[in-house]
Amino acid sequence: MSIITVLLALPLLGALLILALHKQPAVAKYIALAASLAVLIGSGFVLAGYDPALADFQFAQITEWFPAFGVSFAVGLDSLSLPLFLLTALLGFLVVVYSWNITERAPFYFGLLLVLETGVLGVFSALDFFLFYIFWEIVLIPMFFLIGIWGGARRSYASMKFLIYTHVASLIMLLAIGAMFFKAGEILGHYTFLIPEITAAGFDVGFQLLVFPALLFAFCVKLPVVPVHTWLPDAHVEAPTAASVLLAGVLLKMGGYGLIRVAYLINPDAAMLYTPVVVVLALLSIVYGSYAAFTQDDLKKLIAYSSISHMGFVLIGLAAMNEAGILGAVYQMVAHGLISAMLFMACGVIQHNCGTRQISLLGGLYGKMPVAMTVMVLAFFASMGIPGFMGFFAEFSVMLGVFERFGLLVLLVALGAVLAVGYYLWAFQRVAYGTLPQNMQGVHDIHWFELVPMLVLLVLTLYFGLQPDVMVEYMDGSVQALLAAAGL
Repeated sequence: MSIITVLLALPLLGALLILALHKQPAVAKYIALAASLAVLIGSGFVLAGYDPALADFQFAQITEWFPAFGVSFAVGLDSLSLPLFLLTALLGFLVVVYSWNITERAPFYFGLLLVLETGVLGVFSALDFFLFYIFWEIVLIPMFFLIGIWGGARRSYASMKFLIYTHVASLIMLLAIGAMFFKAGEILGHYTFLIPEITAAGFDVGFQLLVFPALLFAFCVKLPVVPVHTWLPDAHVEAPTAASVLLAGVLLKMGGYGLIRVAYLINPDAAMLYTPVVVVLALLSIVYGSYAAFTQDDLKKLIAYSSISHMGFVLIGLAAMNEAGILGAVYQMVAHGLISAMLFMACGVIQHNCGTRQISLLGGLYGKMPVAMTVMVLAFFASMGIPGFMGFFAEFSVMLGVFERFGLLVLLVALGAVLAVGYYLWAFQRVAYGTLPQNMQGVHDIHWFELVPMLVLLVLTLYFGLQPDVMVEYMDGSVQALLAAAGL
């Protein structure tokens, strides 16, 4: 049995244990903490045993499941999935710590967090399309309930919108997977859902041109990309902080991962031919997301729109189809995962302490919450792409790749980065300085269980910003594999 299989089972077993002990709600968070910590420690062993010099999937397990239908239980990690797998394990643990004071229906809450962690880890490690789709759908269920039960005033609307958008996209993805399954069967002489075998089948350009748009749509909804992005701001605004952290930190990355693993690596010829469409969608997301962020009075909604803009960097980095662009896109997924988690945690601290996220109703918080405001402004710096933080290397690499491929179009990409400086500084100035509202005179600073996860994320963001080669070494194989698939 692969260590990956064990790590997939641990949070699920933790959720089942919480269910069995649901009449003792006080123990739920301790079980969740132990299960998520075990996954984090296990992922550390995976990282230690991973050899970045090998191009193949490592820690792989392929066991026949439904052989009559070509279905296997197949898991493994390569240079594309490893960083995202580790990111999920880290955030899965940190959101449990951040949620330490949750008491409302605590067993159900912490059980859902663990099931969600299992689903996302499964998406990033599945090597069989049938298994991939099962994990993809599992993710939707706990997020739906987390938003619908612990969310804000419009939680029912937001949770339903999230489910409808993402499930429709999943069904379209399933149709594309089915088409590739049957086409690969004709080419290979046997039917299989194994992703490496379908990737190696070598579809003709005509077939790729038909299946690529379906995959592009499905994964762009998840990323999300303008104009199929409207579910995200609503989901973020209504979701509890832990759900927002996981939504921005890892669920959006499922879209980027799917684009690379399924759309681009399996259909590289069509990906090249559809480049103009991808570029337009990416630029729309970058510029519109930044513009929309400027117009928000809700701090959480501002961060949500900034996520749309930053995911546009991922898309246009892929469209560049050169080493700098693809590396920047993959690095951006991890960088945004760490930074956005920190941003939403900071936003949660303000909401929990002040009772509001409305920028126009806040002010003067630096005097009452100096630690929280310091961490928050550093998170803003990281998201702006200030040198020294991970975001800088990711965005610079993407812009370098875009300039090499598309020339002056890089100015529109740079515009998104410039606007980010504006809306973040505008928001921070309004929230941290000025006159403290009378109803917030008793506001206190950040709790330890909120501060610790944010400091961990801040340290990692700085470390990988100053030492990007440490992570690049593990990502380079996926970049070279995509370039080779496209014949570049």
